[in-house]
Amino acid sequence: MIAVEVEGVITADGKLELELPEAITPGKVRVRIERDTPDEIVWTDEELAELLQPAEPKTGAEIVARILAEGGGWEDKGITDSEAWVQEQRRKRRERHSW
Repeated sequence: MIAVEVEGVITADGKLELELPEAITPGKVRVRIERDTPDEIVWTDEELAELLQPAEPKTGAEIVARILAEGGGWEDKGITDSEAWVQEQRRKRRERHSW
C-alpha cells in the first residue's frame, strides 16, 4: 500500500476538489476526510460567558408542569401501578446481574 497525503476543498455543492501528484497511477483508492475546525464557528468572550451561566433554578411545581406538558407522566408510559413497576425493574436488574 502507498499512502499519499494531499489537501483538498469540499465545495458548497458537495464536491471534493484536490490535485494529485503525477506519480499517482489510476486505480482504486480509499479516501479519508479530516476536517479542520470550521472558521465560521468562533465564539466571542461574551457568547462564552452567556453559555457558561447556570440556568435559572426552577421550582418543583414548574418542573412537574413541564414534565406533564411534555407527556412524561406514568400514564403516558402505560404504567398504572408505579410501585409494581419499580419492583419489576429491580427484579429484571437482579436477573441481568446475577451469576
